[in-house]
This record gives sequence, C-alpha cells and structure tokens, in this order.
Amino acid sequence: MTRDRRSTLALLAGSSAVQMSSNMVAALLAASVLGPHGRGLMVLGVSTAGIVPLLAGLGTGPQLRAAYPAAGGGARRRDLVASYTWWSVAATASAAVLAVAVSALSAPLIDPALADPRYLLALSVLTCGYVAHTQLPDGWYAAGVFRSGSLWAMATTLGGGLGLLVAVAVAPSVWALLLGQGTGMLSAATAQVVALRATGLLCFQAPTRRELSRLLGRGCRALGLTLGLALALRLDRYVLGALTGAAAVGVYSVASTLGQVPRMMPNAIGQLVNRDAAVASGPLRPVRTVAATAGVVTAVGAVTGLLGWLVVIPLLGPGFAAAGPLLVVLLVAEVAFVPYAVASRALLGAGRMGAVGAFGLAWSAAALVLFLLAVQLWGAAGAAVACVAVYAGISASSWLLLTRWTARRQGPDRPRLADSDDPRPGGADDPRPEAAGDAQPRPAPLSRV
Repeated sequence: MTRDRRSTLALLAGSSAVQMSSNMVAALLAASVLGPHGRGLMVLGVSTAGIVPLLAGLGTGPQLRAAYPAAGGGARRRDLVASYTWWSVAATASAAVLAVAVSALSAPLIDPALADPRYLLALSVLTCGYVAHTQLPDGWYAAGVFRSGSLWAMATTLGGGLGLLVAVAVAPSVWALLLGQGTGMLSAATAQVVALRATGLLCFQAPTRRELSRLLGRGCRALGLTLGLALALRLDRYVLGALTGAAAVGVYSVASTLGQVPRMMPNAIGQLVNRDAAVASGPLRPVRTVAATAGVVTAVGAVTGLLGWLVVIPLLGPGFAAAGPLLVVLLVAEVAFVPYAVASRALLGAGRMGAVGAFGLAWSAAALVLFLLAVQLWGAAGAAVACVAVYAGISASSWLLLTRWTARRQGPDRPRLADSDDPRPGGADDPRPEAAGDAQPRPAPLSRV
C-alpha cells in the first residue's frame, strides 16, 4: 500500500469513526433523556429519514460514481453533474413528503405518536438533512476527492449532533430532538453546497434530457441494492415496533448503535473499493482486503462489547439492561457484514447496477420473512439473531456474485476491470488524463489494500 493510499484510508476511517462516535453519543444522550419509549419513537423517525432518501435518489449517487471517471472533460461531464444536481434537488422535496406519509401510515400499526403534527414536521426537516448527507458526498467521491468528501460527511454528522444537543438543552422531547438534528445537518449541508459549486461538482445549468434519462435509467438498476439492502438492514426496528411496541425498539436501538461502531473500517474500505472499480485500476482480488478488515472489526467489536456491557446500565438505567446481551449478538453480525461491504461497493463501482439491484430486492424480501418469524418467536433477541443470519446471507451471496462476475470478465492476462452494464471509454488504457477522474492519482489494485 502506497503512502497516499494509507493516508486516504486513514482519513476515511477517521471520518467514519468520528461519525460513528457522534451517532453513538447522540443515541445514548437521547436514550437517557427520552427513556425507552421516547427513544423508540425517535429511532423509527431516524430510520425512516435514512431510508426514504435512497428511494428518492433512485440510485443516482452510485451511478454518478460509476460514470464520472469515464465522462471525460467539458460539456459531457458538466451535463452529468447538472443532471445529478437537479435530481438531488427534486429528491429532497419528494423524500420529505414520502417520509411524512410513511410515518403517518405507520402510526395505527406502531404508535399514534408517529402521526403527531410536530413529529411529522420535525421528520420532514430531518429527512431533507439525510438527503443531503446521502447525495452530496457522492459528488466528492465520484471525482476521487476523498479528503473533502470525508470531511464534509463528518461535518454534516457533527452538525446534526450539535443540533440535537441544543434541542436537549432547550426542549427535551422526541420531536424537538428530531428537529434539532435535522436543522444541524441542513446547516452543514448548505455550506457543502457552496463548496461543491466552487469546485464544479454541483452545477445548476439545465441538463439535457438524454443525460438525465441515462443517469436515472442506469441508477434505477442500483436502487434494488441501495434501497433493498437499507430495508434489509433496518427492517428489524420496524418489525420489532409493530409486534412489541416502541419501548422495545428503544432498548434494541441502543445495542444496535453500539454494535455498528466497528463498521467504520468497512465503510472506509468500501469507498476505496468503489473508486478502484470505477476507474478500472487493477485486478479485483479482495480476499486479503476482507480478511484484514474482518480482523479490525473483530478487535474493535471486542472492545466495544466489553465497554458497552459495563456502561449501559450505569448510564441509562435498568430499563436498558437488555441491551447488553443484544449487543454481543449484534457485534457478531458486524463481522458477518464485512464481505458484503467490500463486494457490494466493487459491483456498484464497476457499474453492475442491474445485478446488484436484483440482489438487493431479493434480500429485502428474505429479511422481512426472517425478522417477522424471529421477532414473533423471541422478541428483540430474535431480531438480533435474525440480523446475524441476514448479514451472513447477504455477504455470502454478494461475494459469490462478485467472484463469478470477475471470473467471467477477468482472465489472468486482463488486469482491467471490465463493465458489462455500462461500457465506458475511460478504462485503464484510455490515454486521456481526464479518464482517470480529473487527473486524480490512480488507486492501487485491491490486492494491495
């Protein structure tokens, strides 16, 4: 691994760690202020605000990252960026409306408080913040500017945490905490929009119909993965809330938030893997990458599990005692998640939108069945065990999809990572400097990570 590569990975991991830490502190603070029932309502709102932007974005973020390196310079690249910019604006408005509708429709099934007007207003603001947090960093990552993308993603998360702290001090209620978090995220996102425009990675000129159609058409094929897997990874909260009530979701969410702390390394590695695949930088041999990442996740998970078990009751009270055993199971699930984090990013970066989309939809359906059965039988413990099964299943099947595809597409004498869904002129042999993505240094092959 080169020095620049190590530096980029350290920055991505550091940004992910800061975001995870911010989310963990916010979750513990909210749980201590709101109690199990109030925290459960907040978790359902945050989960909705996190999932709906993926639907509204229609896979345009992954498609931008796959297409940008090969778009060349000049008019075609500006048109691609303009299409992405205007669709992100439209996604912000549509996501807010959709989130409110989902929450209001869920209220009779889970809790009437989900339809409270103040709750719905706060949810709409938070959803707009999550759209920005989902769409804007992909502009930086598409161009290979990982430093700026990581720092802005971190700033958005910290802005949300700061807004939540203000809300705790001013009006410690569920809707106020959601509103504070959303306002803080949008404040940081506004500054990020200015920075993106200054570098040409956001453009408000009118896009051509052809480029916008191409962005949406190819992006939609990734929607099954981005949305389907988001549902698969968060259905546990909704099913648990529907079958056992919001209080159980509050306890479970504490364990889930702590359990996701080790995910900072897979998140960082995934960004580099995605870029490598998009610029076709070398042979795809990610076994060593997965092994090293799994080792880090196991070590961080062991420390997180020990500390979490010791501090949950002293910090939050006996009402959250069940979070300790759940945390142990969910940390096992994080280890099982690692191969998926690598394989899915590689497939998206290579433009395999259709294949991964079908994969995501299939696993969202399977996850729903597993969670319904497990929660009905064993409650929150069943949801945690089902998470292990779901994460292991999506990792195994995504890894199989990746290895089968690379075996077909890469012979021993073909170092280039081909793309069957989106033939691009900017491959490894393209002599144009812009084909490498704004003349960014070409990343090392995955086998060197």
